[in-house]
Amino acid sequence: MARRRRIVAGLAAALAAGVTSVAPVGATPSPVNVGGGGATFLANMMDVCRALYNSNTASNPGKDVVTYASVGSGSGKSGFRTGTYDFGGTESAYGATETKPSNFVYVPLVGGPIAIGYRIDGTAPAGAQIKLTGELVAKIFAAQITNWNDPAIAAVNKATAVALKASVAANGVTVKSTVRGTNVTFTATMTPAALKRFKGKKITVTPVTDGTAGTPVMDAGARKSVTKLVILAEKTSYEVKAGTRVIGTLVPKAYTLGVNVTFPSLQIKVAYRQGNSGTTNNFANYLNKEFPTIWTKATSDAFTTAFPGTMPTDGTFQAAQGNDGVSNQVRDNNGTVTYAELSFLTERNISYAKVSNAVGKYVAPSPESSAKNLAAADVATDGVTTLNYKATDAASYPINAISYGLASTAASAKATAVKSYFTYFLNKCAPTQAAPTGYTALTGEILTKALAQVAKIGAG
Repeated sequence: MARRRRIVAGLAAALAAGVTSVAPVGATPSPVNVGGGGATFLANMMDVCRALYNSNTASNPGKDVVTYASVGSGSGKSGFRTGTYDFGGTESAYGATETKPSNFVYVPLVGGPIAIGYRIDGTAPAGAQIKLTGELVAKIFAAQITNWNDPAIAAVNKATAVALKASVAANGVTVKSTVRGTNVTFTATMTPAALKRFKGKKITVTPVTDGTAGTPVMDAGARKSVTKLVILAEKTSYEVKAGTRVIGTLVPKAYTLGVNVTFPSLQIKVAYRQGNSGTTNNFANYLNKEFPTIWTKATSDAFTTAFPGTMPTDGTFQAAQGNDGVSNQVRDNNGTVTYAELSFLTERNISYAKVSNAVGKYVAPSPESSAKNLAAADVATDGVTTLNYKATDAASYPINAISYGLASTAASAKATAVKSYFTYFLNKCAPTQAAPTGYTALTGEILTKALAQVAKIGAG
């Protein structure tokens, strides 16, 4: 930054004096090599964005070169503090006992789900996606459930019968459904009192599959009677509303949700993150905040520190380096389970569980279900985000993390280059590349505050 200011100042002075022997206006500055390091959770997304940025002359006219070392959040925070890295990557803020660098900012860069990946050979039907309540996740990783055929796991992996409910009525509004072949007819009627109460409102009938609401199939202004014929969506319930008031849930045709999964008698093995990890910090924080009687210790970057009680020494708990390491452990060892950023599991074709959220819906980790949860997060003015484990969106996946970039506010050419890269990351790369890579691009309040943090980089 100082070098570039001197160039600008020199140009201004030369023009004032009528001197012409200066660098031409608009000359491309010398490339800056920017080395970052830290979180492995962030690594796959960072690799995509830095490669695109390094080759993008429109967003990177100085042809700066960004590199990133995937070494874990703990090493990222310490390496940034000591100057080993020009910017850091982490999913956890500096703790009360950690030495913080001076003149720095947290910049939320991207979010994503922490998926529960597993390998269980011998389930029936083969390859069925399993379901886990949050409590089961807490007990498995606390070594309180040690075999995959545990009755508590089997109980939540039974098919659910959803009974026929052809009509609903409340507040003077009645909606009925009639099925003929592959079609369903919805008929809504209203009493005179209801017509007055809901004047100017709409009657909506919205399909809901596995907790995810679709586009309304009936969206009509309130009137005495209205009928709508639509194609019947199999295994779907329909939420009925008058304005914002819920009238009830229709089930035009009874269906079975899920399958009955049977499990082999197989010892559970846990692969956890070695050393200090932001992924561990976020995972342990979820467990501690939601199930404090099971995960009784305060959140920590280290799994061994956060673990309640005494860590098993019989070989069922194995540490591995990074999201790469724990994912490889699961891939290569039958009966193993882990917590990892989704993209590391998908690139190895590792199965991952649906996990129950705050409203009792089992939701698979995805960029979309993660975004539902992040929308309910609380973002402080310094960019540090507090996730909301009680998010009420039925399609919200409950276990997530935000990856932060750590950057200096001191003026320098390096800081200017980091600022340019983070701006590109948030505005250009993440919106198009996050979802295909398995991450969740930041939007809304988090993005606004992230860009406000970016503005402070290199500002002096």
